[in-house]
Amino acid sequence: MALIGSLIALGAAIVFAGVAIATLWGGWQAIQRELLRGFVTTNPSIGERIWSILLTVLPLVGATLLGLLAAWRIAQVAFGLG
Repeated sequence: MALIGSLIALGAAIVFAGVAIATLWGGWQAIQRELLRGFVTTNPSIGERIWSILLTVLPLVGATLLGLLAAWRIAQVAFGLG
């Protein structure tokens, strides 16, 4: 039973890491395809550009870090280290 639980936990850790990486990749694609192109068409001020980028990047980085931290902690539990 412990082996099955460890395998399930490792699978969950891999899924969490995958979701975290997909979040970061999807955010990067959204920044390139939507946000930066929107700057060209609307021509906002430099302050609005900085706020737009910060308020897009910071939540993405936070969600990615939380996903990777969850994956790390679950992997530690799977290996009996945490």
